[in-house]
This record gives sequence, structure tokens and C-alpha cells, in this order.
Amino acid sequence: MAGKDKEAIVMCLDVGPSMNQGPHGHTTSLETAIEIMTLILQRKLFAESKDEVGLVLFGTEGTANHLSDDGYKNITEARPVAPVNLDLIKHIKTDIKPGPQSADYVDALIVAMDLLKMLTPNKKFTSLRLLLFSDLEGQFSDDKLQTVIAGLKNMKVQVNFIGPKFEDEDEEEGGDDNGPSTSDGRSTSSNRRTADKAKTPQQRAGEALIKHILDQVDGEHYSFNETLPLLSVFEKRAVKQTAWKCMLEIGTDFKVPVCGYVKVKKSTQKSWKTMYMKGKGKEYTPKTIRSQHLNNDEETEVEPQEIVEGHRYGNDIIPISEEDKVNMGYKPPGKLMQVLGFTKQENIKWHQQLGNSVYCFIADPGDQHSSVAMSAIINALYETNSVAIVRRTYSVRSNPRLACLIPHIKAKYESLLYVELPFMEDIRQYTFSSLNANKKNKLTDEQVSAVDDLITSMDLMDADVDEEGGSQEAVKPKLSFNPYYQRLCQCLMHRALNPDDPLPPLPSEVTAYLQPPTTVAAQCQSEVNKINNLFKLERIKKQDTATADSIWKDSNIDTEGPSSKRPRLDDGGDFSMAGMAKGAITKIGTVDPIGDFKAMISQKDEHHVKQASEQMQDGISKLIHDSFGSQFYSKAMDCLKVFRQELIKLQKPCVFNDYMRRLKDELKENSKMDFFELIQSERIKLIDASESSQSKVSIAEAAKYLEVDSKDEVISTEEQDEDADDLLGMM
Repeated sequence: MAGKDKEAIVMCLDVGPSMNQGPHGHTTSLETAIEIMTLILQRKLFAESKDEVGLVLFGTEGTANHLSDDGYKNITEARPVAPVNLDLIKHIKTDIKPGPQSADYVDALIVAMDLLKMLTPNKKFTSLRLLLFSDLEGQFSDDKLQTVIAGLKNMKVQVNFIGPKFEDEDEEEGGDDNGPSTSDGRSTSSNRRTADKAKTPQQRAGEALIKHILDQVDGEHYSFNETLPLLSVFEKRAVKQTAWKCMLEIGTDFKVPVCGYVKVKKSTQKSWKTMYMKGKGKEYTPKTIRSQHLNNDEETEVEPQEIVEGHRYGNDIIPISEEDKVNMGYKPPGKLMQVLGFTKQENIKWHQQLGNSVYCFIADPGDQHSSVAMSAIINALYETNSVAIVRRTYSVRSNPRLACLIPHIKAKYESLLYVELPFMEDIRQYTFSSLNANKKNKLTDEQVSAVDDLITSMDLMDADVDEEGGSQEAVKPKLSFNPYYQRLCQCLMHRALNPDDPLPPLPSEVTAYLQPPTTVAAQCQSEVNKINNLFKLERIKKQDTATADSIWKDSNIDTEGPSSKRPRLDDGGDFSMAGMAKGAITKIGTVDPIGDFKAMISQKDEHHVKQASEQMQDGISKLIHDSFGSQFYSKAMDCLKVFRQELIKLQKPCVFNDYMRRLKDELKENSKMDFFELIQSERIKLIDASESSQSKVSIAEAAKYLEVDSKDEVISTEEQDEDADDLLGMM
């Protein structure tokens, strides 16, 4: 149900003794009916339907209905008519038990109809519906038949009967044992099937009576085996579209009122934060509350009016008020769709079509003159194979979009399809080398032809067969569902009903959609074999990485020997002549300080090691000092860890320990003790004697380095608060 449509439904379920009988290995009629009811309610729950559902059981041991004083026995009003929720689904799935007593299904219809009648004055429903589930083996009387039919007609109640297959139905109408299939030939049958047993005289009499009722009120009948596969797919919420109305402007004087509707839109999963809690009421709807707090011990909340947006320029923060943003920002012209020009449809490339939706624009239905003008525009574009380039603004708060209007003519309507296009700034030009540049990768004519044949054989436009034996499109978008959404809904419902059980296996319906259609797989098999023969796959052994030592070791170089035994300098790997030309690194930069540091100390002379250590210390201190907040802390911490590891290897622990002592004092003076807290959490202590024999620091002294005096901690916190106040005062 889309928009404000709301339906009242009462499900009448027969729980009499006959419903719980069946051959060994087959599900009983009661189990099948419960599964169908559960599927119906699950679809409504995930579709966020506004429909309200009630439950009436007949054949129960006791009697609990508002007409019990009038002789309607063994009928129970199990659930009142209310919105669908998990409690109702759990009740149907777990709490319904077979009854010991047969009951009259005509009486059950009267009780259900009276329930709907009591709802009508209090609530507004667009339609009323009765769903009757029974195998028709119970006793019934027809003395109230005309009263029931007259009441159903007067209240305009739609009646659906779900039970065994009628005897006069052929296999196509009633559904065979294998179940129906989709348009591409994929079976959607359910694993649960009820056995088609021979009908008793009582069933035939009940079948004749229910047929009469359905004929009189234009009701529908579905068999158990037919209904299960039809309900196995979850549906998304249906939303009634609201037309986006505007003027299609061509030039300065020609304007046509048009209406736009979404034709295709990218499917997105609703956020769990905003998921409506069915049946709990609006007061339980989750809300997102955002607040800003200072980074202090009290986490003082800051009011929105005290906050102004700022952008960093070097070490300064430049505040920008809302007035500045409004004055400097672009001012859209409001709702607008203006034609900028026309071009041939072949000039609009597929890779230039953007956006996550396609709109369908038609003439305003209430304006006859606009219909004539719109038809003329559409046919003119169609006959000249052209499209219109338009500039569209959704509202005064949105930026303009560039798009094209493509003529779309069908037997019943004419329209313009709106597809977004990129601006010049949105296009990125990338140049790639040709595949034929390398002779090893050059394709033969036979290989190109084989790939073309494979693509042609996988065409879906004529891959399916319709009812008349002709060809038709397979996997039509209108008849196909999203496997991801189906699996998600199945897992959510299973976990809600069975919180401690593992997730169920993938349903057969979803598995079928993950496989190619049978006809397509069969017709492209020969092309696939040809591809396998023409494109050989060979396992390539990974070459060992070449190093300078392995290439220039005097013991391995034989310039006088045969060429097959001399090492090659162009075999690949990390070594290259370009790397040699780069030269030695003499300074640690800010782009890759760790790589530069390792490159300098790899030269292993005392001068370069000393120079690299000094530059690394300066680089770490500069990253900490220039960091806005904790912006560069992670990079400084990575450098500090590598600096410590390498100095342990070089047996120079004193250099690292002296720097760490100076760094701690610098952090105290510059109010950067938040970085020292990071050092504490990472346990970056001094290098002790257990890690390096050259160290004179004990294990206890190294661990004590991470301790902070309470006095220093208080002073640091106060200084940070003062800095924060000064910063807010500047803003």
C-alpha cells in the first residue's frame, strides 16, 4: 500500500483436527497455513505497511468472541485488529496449537466480518479484507449464507480463500507440485509442500459452498502450494510519488508546464538509527541529539550560537560567520529547468551519464495546451534523434544540475527521460598506454572474435520464452528482486524470532538469482570453451628480488665468462638504474621521514648516522609543535618508534635516552602533555640495559620515565584550559 492507503485485514485460521493431519514426511495444512500467514506479516513489517491485521481462530477448545452469546462456539478472537509487529508474528509462529473441535467456517466469517464492522466508525481504512485458511473438512451450515454474502457486499469486503486446490482447476491455474517460476525460467518453489490427498465428501461440499461465496463477492482462491512461492520474496516500502512541477523554458518566451516523476532510483538501505519501531508509537521513535563540548575534564557543553566555523590558515584560525558564508556563497535561482541547447543523441556517451536516478517528465495533466506542446517537443527530438541539454535547479537551497532530456515514446504515453550530465570540472582525462604496445599482449583476430561471440551469446533480450512460445527478455528489472535485500530481511527476521540460533542457509530463491539463467548458460558454453582454449592461463614463478650485494659482489661477477653466466642488470626487481641515478639521501624530509632516516643510516658511517639522528629529533619535535590538536601526532609517534628501534640496532641508546629526556621537558613547557599521554599509552620508555649493552639506564629507571608528577599534570591542564579560552576568545 502506497501513500496513505491503509487496509484492515482479519485472518481466519482453521485449527480443527483435520488441519493437523497429513502423510508422513509432508507438512500438515495447519503448518502450511501458519507459514503463509507468517510470510504475509513479514512482508508487511519490512515494507513498513500501515495495514492493520487481526486474527480469528476457529476449531479451538474454548470460545472467546463477542458473539458467543448468539451461538458462535469454538471460535476465538486471538488478536485484535492492530498494526503488524513482532509480537503478532511470534504468536502465530509459536503459540497457535491444533484444536480438538471442528467449527463452522461460515460462523468464523461472520465473527470476522463483525470485527471489521466495529472498526469502520473509529478508523478510516481504504479497504477491508478477509483471509480464510482452511482445508474445508469441518462441519458447516448454509442457513446464514445469504446474510453473509449480503454483509460482505454492503461492506465491500474483499475475500481471499487459501486452502487445497479445487478439483476443477487444471495444473496451470491451480499451480503444480513444482511451483511457479519467474520470467527467466528460474524456479521459485518452496521446500515445504502439502500433500494432495483424495478429498472427502465433506470437503467437496465445503468447496462448493466457498466457491459460491467467492463467485458472489468476486473473491479469489489460492492453493497452499501456489501461495508459498509467491510470498517468499520480501517487498520494500511502496511510496506514493509526488510530482515535481516546474516550467520547461525554451528561450525567453516559450514555457511549458511539466511534471517529473522518479522512473529509476538507486536502492539504498535505510539507516538503522531512523528505523521506525512498529507498534510502539511515535514516542519511541529514535532521535539523534548532537552537542558540542570543550576538551576539558568537565566536558563543558557549548551552545550552538557560541560556535563559529573556522578554517586553518597556517597556524592561525580564520573564523567565517554565517553572514559571510551567505554573502560569498552561490545563490541558486530557485525551481528551474531551462533548455541550454540541443545536440544529437550519439554525442551523449554512456560514461557521461551520472546521478543515482532517472526522472520521467510529462506534460501537466491539467493543461491541455501543455500536452500538445510537450508532444510536439518529444516527437521533434525523436524524429531528429536529438536530445535537449537543460539546466535544472530543484529548489532555492540546491545547486544547479546539468542534464539531458531524452525522448521516450511508448504506445500509451510519451515522455522525456531526465539523465544528469557532468560539468567540465567533473571530467577527468586519464591517458593509458595501448594494450598492443607490448607484443606479448597483442590480441589476435581470433581472440577478439571469440570475446565478441561470448558477449553476443550472453544477451538477455531474447533469452527467455513467453507463454506463446516466442522469445522475450530474461531477468526483467520489474520482475527481479535484490538478493542482498532478501537475504538481509531473512536474517533479521530469523534473529528476531530465534535469537540464540545460527543464521539460516541461503534460500533457494536467492540462490537461483545468483546463478545465470539456464538458457543463457547453455547457449554460451561453446564460447566459454573457446575462450579457455585461446587464452591460456600459466602459473608464473615470482622472481627473487635483486639487491645491490647480489649484483656487484666481486665473487659473483665474471666479466670474462660467457654471457649466460654474467648477472643481468635489467632483470627487474627493486634494483634499477633510475634508483642509482636518484643519488644518496642527505636530508630527512617531511614526506617520508622514516624512509629517509633508514636510507641515511644504511650508509653506516659515523657522520651520516649522527646527522640522521639529529635531523630525526628535529623532525619529531617539529611535527609535535606544528600539530593542530592531534593532527600530526600519529606521524610523530611512528617516527619515534622507528627512531628507537634503529638506535637499539646501532648500539646508540644514549642518543635516544638524552632526546627523550629533553622531549619530556619540551612537552611540559609547550603544554603538549597530551602527546606524552600518547607516549605513556604506547609504552615508549627509555632504552634500558636489558635492551642494549651500551645503555647505563636500569629497568626501573626506564619505567619511571613514564611517570608524571601530579604538580606537572595540574599545571599542564590549567595551561591547556587557558589556551582553549584564549582560542575561543579569538573566535
